[in-house]
Amino acid sequence: MNALDDIDKIRQLDKSNMKNMLDEFSLQCKDAWNINIPLLSKKNFDCICFCGMGGSAVGGDIIKQVAQNNPTIIYVNRGYTLPSFVNEKSLVIPVSYSGNTEETISCYNDAKNKKASIWSISCGGILEELSQKDGISHVKVQKGFPPRCALGYLFFPVLNLFTKLGIIKEFEIENTFSVIKKFIDVYRVENKTANMAKEFAGKIWNKNPIIYSGPFLFPAAIRWKTQFAENSKNVSFINEFSELNHNEIMSWNFPEFLVANTKFFFLRDENDHPRIKQRMDLTEKILSDKNLEIINISSYGKHPVEKILSLIILGDWLSFYLAILNNIDPTEIKEITYLKTELSK
Repeated sequence: MNALDDIDKIRQLDKSNMKNMLDEFSLQCKDAWNINIPLLSKKNFDCICFCGMGGSAVGGDIIKQVAQNNPTIIYVNRGYTLPSFVNEKSLVIPVSYSGNTEETISCYNDAKNKKASIWSISCGGILEELSQKDGISHVKVQKGFPPRCALGYLFFPVLNLFTKLGIIKEFEIENTFSVIKKFIDVYRVENKTANMAKEFAGKIWNKNPIIYSGPFLFPAAIRWKTQFAENSKNVSFINEFSELNHNEIMSWNFPEFLVANTKFFFLRDENDHPRIKQRMDLTEKILSDKNLEIINISSYGKHPVEKILSLIILGDWLSFYLAILNNIDPTEIKEITYLKTELSK
């Protein structure tokens, strides 16, 4: 039996039942969309700055691409301090699933000092306490998930807010939920045929996965890398067209043992810039001439949210299956826990 079809084996490794969280992601997204979010009295901002780390920041990466045709400046901030352009005309959105991420709390305080408008998200913690004390609009989401498994709760309330602010045009959200469920059904453990997530996990086991994309799908590439790290405990690398054509393309020669054990994923979208498409094709030829394998994956869906999430869902399942092949628990993150414990001292 294929190890990725062996449900008993998966249950033994998957001690915190991440499989169930992946199975129910579409329900999480619906629940998150239906949260009664607080609205803002002000609707026009010079810029909107997301603050978050890890899984809590990916929602900002997605929304930035979805809203790219809107003139409002959208910035995703990963760190302790806000950029200098944030001021009283800005909206700051601190996102921390636990509510205790120290970089995000620092940015919250920085936003207060800059007199920016604030709209926060967490499942509790310090961020909720500060928001309540300061009279700040706060969205409290359901607790009980590893932060990387709570993307629906950290993204869809923001999508709802941006729709209400007019930054993103209203669209058929039920169709988006249908697309999400469709892909979950394709990639879940019980599907033993035509399951790309299982197939790709087998291809990259004991290999060095590289994920390349254009700007629009780069949030999906970021998500793949972080999921390979946390779920699979596996090294991976990402880069973006066309920046990689100005430097990284020269690197795929040495060291020979590393190059020989590398697999490339090209994440493609039909609306990528024509020159990006041409660069991807030429890069594929260069790498193929070196006998390197390139796996092309196209986004799916009509709306930008659907397209990005279609690839994020694939990456989530792929990283889960790679964890099983690596014979480790996909939820365990002992090194991160150690770091947080030491820093808290």
